[in-house]
Amino acid sequence: MWTLIKNAKLFAPEPLQERDLLLVGNRIAALGDDLSLPPYAKGEVYDLHGHYLVPGFIDAHVHICGGGGEAGPSSRTPEVQLSQLTRAGITTVVGCLGTDSISRSMEELLVKANALEGEGLTCFVYSGGYQADRMIFDTLRKDLVLIDKVIGAGEIAISDHRSAQPQKSELEHLAAEARVGGMLGNKAGVVHIHLGEGKRGLSPILKIIEETEIPISQFMPTHINRKETLLEQGVEFLKAGGTIDLTAGCDDFEPHLQVPFVLKTLYEQGLLNDRVTVTSDGNGSLPQFNEAGILVGMGIGSVHVLWRDIREAVLRYGIPLDTALRTITSNPARILQLKNKGMIREGFDGDLVALSDDLMIEQVWAKGRVMIRNRKPVVLGVYETSLASHLQTVETPRLVKG
Repeated sequence: MWTLIKNAKLFAPEPLQERDLLLVGNRIAALGDDLSLPPYAKGEVYDLHGHYLVPGFIDAHVHICGGGGEAGPSSRTPEVQLSQLTRAGITTVVGCLGTDSISRSMEELLVKANALEGEGLTCFVYSGGYQADRMIFDTLRKDLVLIDKVIGAGEIAISDHRSAQPQKSELEHLAAEARVGGMLGNKAGVVHIHLGEGKRGLSPILKIIEETEIPISQFMPTHINRKETLLEQGVEFLKAGGTIDLTAGCDDFEPHLQVPFVLKTLYEQGLLNDRVTVTSDGNGSLPQFNEAGILVGMGIGSVHVLWRDIREAVLRYGIPLDTALRTITSNPARILQLKNKGMIREGFDGDLVALSDDLMIEQVWAKGRVMIRNRKPVVLGVYETSLASHLQTVETPRLVKG
């Protein structure tokens, strides 16, 4: 399969000005001026004059097989569907378990990752959940070495009333397992840490870094913009050489804690570097608890907020497009050691997003295959297609002669 994209303003994520790009199979074969398809090649040609072409987005925190459950079985969220991700420009996704690791399992997570891969995306998983002991094998080290899709541990919960309240020694052991397993498996082996609103914040992780030989790079704390004191800790963590992950779509947060404004603040302070990432927490539940810890509301996360918040950071706060793009492309690719991902380079995977002049998602390619064309999905998941057909059958009245 050959695809020629012409006259696009390339951000790789660094700006490359207007250029042509050739996809052959699932890879980027060439970048240049005045490229053309060989006479023997059959393929599609897209003229993207006036459009931006950027790397496919990486969402490193999605509850791909559903999450939730804090309000009982009926509050379990559904599996994510292929077109939910592709409409959001996401071509690489990392799945995780959440609060519920009883009715959800690592086996289910891994199978869903393989399903999304089969439908055309690239998918990895973290081994674990809010509880640190939810592995497929008996140790995290084995999961990292023996299962290709496992790239780290997560979403391990601390400073949260829903966590398993892991002791410092347990977190130390988990981080050590992740480090050695990552080395043996040639993977990042990060520990993706869920941070709640508890008063301890990042302190358990900071103590491990201070008192052991485990480096700061082993940890990837998320929800760092959950509250002001946590964000302050996160900024210091970033200054010390750590990675921080911001959660998009937190519309109920104070404005200064929402991703667009936080990115603006970090940029103005010279801290919006290659160790800052943004994720959606898509398909996770959004429980709301009062001060007594009683559940008072429930929602569901959307993967669409990932690009929405990055776009707002660019258009509203003037963050350069290439700088903002890095938080969902090259930064997570580097931190998670995702080979051939996150950048537009010859030989890299053909994961691309075409944006209009006002930065709306127009076209999406995943591994060289067009998934979204003119803002509409052209590839649907197996049961998305079946469901659409079923609904059409149900809703179409039967014509009766007589």
